[in-house]
Amino acid sequence: MPEWTTKQRYMPYASYSQEYQTQLIQAQRTSQYHLSYHIQPESGLLNDPNGFSFFNGKWQLFYQNFPYGAVHGLKSWQHVTSSDLTHWSAPSLALQPHAPYTTNGVYSGSALPIGDRLFLMYTGNVRGEDGTRKSTQLGAWMAADGTITELDQPLIAEPPAGYTAHFRDPQIVHVDDQYYAVIGAQRQDLVGEILVYQAPQPEGPWSLIGPLDWQQGDLGYMMECPNIAFVDGKVVILFCPQGLARSRFNYQNIYPNTYVIADAIDWTSGRLVNPGQLQTVDAGFDSYATQVVNGPDAQAYAVSWMGLPEIGYPTDAEGWQGCLSLIKRLTIKDNQLYQEPIVQSLLGNHFEPLHDTLKLQEVLRFDLETDTTGEIRLGNADEALQLNWTADTLTVDRTQAGIAFGETYGTTRTITWSKGSHQLELYLDHSTFELFVDGGQQVLSGRIFPRQKQAWTVSAPEQVRVTGQRLKTM
Repeated sequence: MPEWTTKQRYMPYASYSQEYQTQLIQAQRTSQYHLSYHIQPESGLLNDPNGFSFFNGKWQLFYQNFPYGAVHGLKSWQHVTSSDLTHWSAPSLALQPHAPYTTNGVYSGSALPIGDRLFLMYTGNVRGEDGTRKSTQLGAWMAADGTITELDQPLIAEPPAGYTAHFRDPQIVHVDDQYYAVIGAQRQDLVGEILVYQAPQPEGPWSLIGPLDWQQGDLGYMMECPNIAFVDGKVVILFCPQGLARSRFNYQNIYPNTYVIADAIDWTSGRLVNPGQLQTVDAGFDSYATQVVNGPDAQAYAVSWMGLPEIGYPTDAEGWQGCLSLIKRLTIKDNQLYQEPIVQSLLGNHFEPLHDTLKLQEVLRFDLETDTTGEIRLGNADEALQLNWTADTLTVDRTQAGIAFGETYGTTRTITWSKGSHQLELYLDHSTFELFVDGGQQVLSGRIFPRQKQAWTVSAPEQVRVTGQRLKTM
């Protein structure tokens, strides 16, 4: 597949013919890797979830999209809605790039319902002829009918003194009659920080409180996709540190997706109160840019991009890439996030996985004891996804699960657990898997791309109880 030049990546949308996009849409719909119950791009590349919110009686979700190829090109926001967090509407173009502030892309952001409108806060990206970047934080209002009106002037025109143009991904929250935003940033000495801003109204004026004080020290050269959520009386800050030393935190992906739980946040100073240790959102292969919303029931719900920056995927050759994870309800137990997938309306007929073939559109449940080592194998004679365990560890191995990709960062992922009884819940959707361990105490997600359509089966030790349910199409 030919390499895209910078000029090609940022060509105006009007440069592409409808016939070309129709071909891309058809390629995605007919792909053997097309998904049945995950949000995926109609065409081109999907990455970060944006603007996750509840407004006008429905869940609102936006995502980053370059519609014309499987590359990180000229980004826009696509918009989908849902009444149950499982079945989502067809996408519609919500924010598209234009001069003067989003000439080179509408980057990530968030949404907050205010009265009878939804406020969108996001980053505008402009590149100079020499490649220099200019980032501004922008605002827009969405009415109940979906009409979006962009503000004429930036909310925050430039990064503060001492910071580079890597200044993006604002999340807006409303606390005690004030509005706050957390924004990923990079200091001029190439240390990443999360900046905290305050405003009396969503349209501003916005003033800098300072960098988030989380008592974690230097966590890399850039903090992407910061999110603050309120879970079970605690404050959770989620973010994606780039350049985090592996000696400080154990991860294998190119960049990790992490969180810190604190007792509270002092908004006047931007200080987390009694923050805990850095932990991973997802210990699998393909998870990034998690975005969380507190819904009308005060529960916290999360969604992630099932992909990673700077990684190529087999569907690139078909002109599309990326998908979003299942929506997960968050709770805290023993100072750790638990993630429960919202799937009730997807559940179909029960079946016997050990005596039937897989459609790669089901959930499999495994009850096991770790007093001995063991292996669960899903696959055929040529390909397999494997789950291997000892008394102390669980390993997901996709080495032989189909077309190889991302091998620089390894083809296995391992978590630790204690000896005893464990339950695994594995959701399959043709080219994705999401594994929930012990009720969502740990999660491992990834993409797989089987080469052939030959049926997969399940094999497991006799002492493992295996059950399954088919899953419906979204």
